[in-house]
Amino acid sequence: MAVAEFSVVPVVDGSLREYVREAIDVVAASGLRYEVGAMGTTVEGELDELLAVIGKAHRAVLARGAGRVITSIKIDDRPAGLSIDGKLEGLV
Repeated sequence: MAVAEFSVVPVVDGSLREYVREAIDVVAASGLRYEVGAMGTTVEGELDELLAVIGKAHRAVLARGAGRVITSIKIDDRPAGLSIDGKLEGLV
């Protein structure tokens, strides 16, 4: 199990809200556990699942009409497994 935080940034004029909503809808439909934050989305699952859903979210924003999309990804992966809760344990 791994945890990834990513942000999909469409390069467009005006509000980004509809584009970001498109990316979040893709993550929600994946069935993976996720949390939306002010600066990105955190999702947990197997590494291949995470990479697939992030790629799908990126492509969905591009298909929505953004002329350019920049996606940033941070991944924490351990052989023993990892969870969103485990990363936050003792912090909040």
